[in-house]
Amino acid sequence: MKKLLLISLITLTTSSFSQNDKAHPFFTGSLSTTFGINQQYKINEEGNGPFIVPKSILLRTGFGYQFNKRWASSINVGYDHHFSYAINSIPAFASLRYNFIRNSSDAYFIETSYGQMFRLSKKFSNGNYYKVGFGMLSISNNRWNGLLRLDFHRKKIAGFKNGNLDSVSIGFGFSFN
Repeated sequence: MKKLLLISLITLTTSSFSQNDKAHPFFTGSLSTTFGINQQYKINEEGNGPFIVPKSILLRTGFGYQFNKRWASSINVGYDHHFSYAINSIPAFASLRYNFIRNSSDAYFIETSYGQMFRLSKKFSNGNYYKVGFGMLSISNNRWNGLLRLDFHRKKIAGFKNGNLDSVSIGFGFSFN
């Protein structure tokens, strides 16, 4: 993790002196959730809630640098709460994003992240955090840009089922240049 952070900071520092007018720092934030099947749901019965229910809340914020039209990197921190398992955690991670399609109003990207997950209780241990996903960044003429994303998360937790907590999340957010 320290090596990844050091490489990101060196790249960020050296790229900030390049002569590319598209390069700029940014601030980002997002709110995501995972969904699952309601275990109490019964067909043709009332009062047992919807069939699909939210299973977690994932909040993220970070600072990054857009190197050119295609590549960006960021350092992020978040808060995760998984309702079913009563797991609260704080992931801290670095991300690398590649815009595979970019036009004047939208950028479609793939993003990968790696970092550490810190627990807020003694129920489970700290662990590694991995994420890969894709999404769409709506590019506007002002400094605020909308963000939609679909991500796969893996949290390595010793003592948890098979040592992993895997989830797929849907989220929205913003980027401020």
